[in-house]
Amino acid sequence: MTDFFTYYTDIKDLHMPFQTFGIYHILFLVLTFWAVFLLYKYYSGISSKKQNTFLKGLGWYFLIEECIYTLWLLGKCHDHLILQLLPLELCSITVYINALGIFTKKDYFRYFSCVIGLFAGGIAMLYPANIDGLYSAFSYRTINFYMLHGSFVLLALLYLKDFSLFTRNAMIKNIFIVCCMFTLAYFVNKACGTQYMFVGSPPSIGIIRSIYEISGPFFLLWVYGVMALLHVLEVPLLKKLQSKLNKC
Repeated sequence: MTDFFTYYTDIKDLHMPFQTFGIYHILFLVLTFWAVFLLYKYYSGISSKKQNTFLKGLGWYFLIEECIYTLWLLGKCHDHLILQLLPLELCSITVYINALGIFTKKDYFRYFSCVIGLFAGGIAMLYPANIDGLYSAFSYRTINFYMLHGSFVLLALLYLKDFSLFTRNAMIKNIFIVCCMFTLAYFVNKACGTQYMFVGSPPSIGIIRSIYEISGPFFLLWVYGVMALLHVLEVPLLKKLQSKLNKC
């Protein structure tokens, strides 16, 4: 309990360590997906006016969560604080785009929230590299991590039910935007020794590091190819999911 808000570099004895596919990880997955399911069912059963209020509440949650997270870093992080505050993590970018989509009602923001939010949120919860072995299961960082990424998945599902976003033009724009984000993160990582969006030099995740070592100077081309492939494969699956959700 004394380390509930402590940044991982200052934790001396890690109690109840959060480990990928350990008991606490499985418990968080079950609780998060159950909460997403209940909130989705609640949203589906209320009026359009209440749905709009619900979405605005979710938008405010994203903005307030990011403010609290930034204040936590300012108060607890003593390891390269300025680099930690740069909003180049995919989850931080998604927070702002989610809020923009909710408050501006622009379809290109909603498309990003739908495709990237569902993919990034789901993968992050299944493979929580940012907290694995660094924090206790009962800590601000772990609880916040699953609340935030669960909200990404929830918003994506709500958009899938209510909006038809999947056009070829929207997909091409989204691929371009995402590739630009990875390009910026890659060069910031090379300059600062960081691991934003896990495309550091070298990357911190094994499979990405292997691609990095094989591709050499063409590493970013591999990243672009993977992003394009993920969109091409994911969008038809999301259309099928959308069809099933609309029947619920």
